Amino acid sequence: MRPRTSRGGERGDEPGQTSKRTKLDIYAEILEVVRRYPGGGRITRISYAVGVPIDRLRLMIQELCDFGLARVSQEDGETRYAASQRGLDFLETYWKMNGFLETFKEAPTRGLAAIMFTDVVGYTSLAQKDEKNALKLRGEQQTIVRSLLPRFHGREVKTMGDAFMVEFASALEASLCAVEIQKAVRSRNSKAGKSGQVMLRIGIHVGDVERDGRDIVGDAVNIASRIHTAAEPGGICISRQVFDQVWNKLESHVTELGLTELKNVAGEVEIFRIDQPAR
Repeated sequence: MRPRTSRGGERGDEPGQTSKRTKLDIYAEILEVVRRYPGGGRITRISYAVGVPIDRLRLMIQELCDFGLARVSQEDGETRYAASQRGLDFLETYWKMNGFLETFKEAPTRGLAAIMFTDVVGYTSLAQKDEKNALKLRGEQQTIVRSLLPRFHGREVKTMGDAFMVEFASALEASLCAVEIQKAVRSRNSKAGKSGQVMLRIGIHVGDVERDGRDIVGDAVNIASRIHTAAEPGGICISRQVFDQVWNKLESHVTELGLTELKNVAGEVEIFRIDQPAR
C-alpha cells in the first residue's frame, strides 16, 4: 500500500483528506523516487515529486547519504542520486510497516472490554492555586497507576490531564487493579503532609467497544467515564455489568448504591461501590 502524496508536506489518502508527513515519511518518498530511476534521480525531479524545496531537499539527501541509505554520483556534469542497497532494504520495511499501520487504523474491531477511568479529586482547583504542587502530585499518581497496570494486564489507552483511561480483558482484573491502586495511594498519603495528599476516584464498566488503532470508543466508554464521578474521594464505583462478574470474587465488600443519573448518559445506571478501608 503506497499512499498518494501532495505538495507541501501533506499526504492525502482520499480527496479532501490530508495528514502531516513526518521526516521519516519524506525520507522514504525520496528513496522511492530515486529508486524508480536506475541512472539516479536529478534534484529537480526529486523536489517536484516529493514536494520539498531544493535547499531543504539537499540537506535531507545528505542525511540519507550519511545514514548509508543513498549515494551521490556525477553523470554528464550532473549530480544524480540513487538508493543504496541498505536504502532499498529500509524502503521495503517502511512500506510494509506503513501498509500494516494504515490497515490497522482503517479496520476498527469491536469487542467486550472492561474500561477503567481514574482522576485526581480537585485537581483543577489545585492546579489554579499551586500549579507546581499539582503537577508533582499528578506525576506521583501516574507512577502509582502505571506501576500496577502490568500486574493486572491493564492497557493504558490514554491520559487526559490527571485522568487515566485503561482497558482490561477482565472485569475482575480491572476491579482488583482499582483496589490495589487505592491501597497504594493510601499508603503513599500516610507518609505525606497535608498539602501532599492526593485522592483518586475510580470507575469501571464493562461493555462493547470499537477499537480504532490504540484508541477505544463507544457508548461503554462514555458510561465508564461518568461512573467514576459517582465515587467518593478514594472510592471505587462499578456498574451492574461489572458487579455481576465480580461480586463473589472480591475480598472487599460491595455496596449497592442504586440507580443513578449520569451526565450525558441516557437512562439511569445501576452503580455499586467497592468498599475501602477507612483512611
